[in-house]
Amino acid sequence: MRKWKTGILFIAMILVCGAANAQHWHRHYRPNRVVSVVVQPNVVSHVSNRFSQKERFAMAVAYLETHEYLTIRQYTKMTHLSMASAEAELDAFALDKKKPIRLVIRGKKKVYINGAPA
Repeated sequence: MRKWKTGILFIAMILVCGAANAQHWHRHYRPNRVVSVVVQPNVVSHVSNRFSQKERFAMAVAYLETHEYLTIRQYTKMTHLSMASAEAELDAFALDKKKPIRLVIRGKKKVYINGAPA
């Protein structure tokens, strides 16, 4: 019976000392590390089925007949495309030599002009 009491006392002391040691390190140990949490963004791509690409091209050409230039933001408002989709589509129109839309850089801004011969 005495060995039992000694064994239980010994185990209790180990557990208490271990817990005290853990609390000591928890309070005083400040590691020099930075934890970065990377979260994948929710990307929502809105594809407009309201207008076909031909219709959007006709809208851009009609706009350029009455305005000096077309911005990506204005094209986005007209077509309800995302900014990225609108920019990609206008760039594609400008790269096609058969289409009358040309890309011009004005300062830091991309604008599209009517490049058709007058």
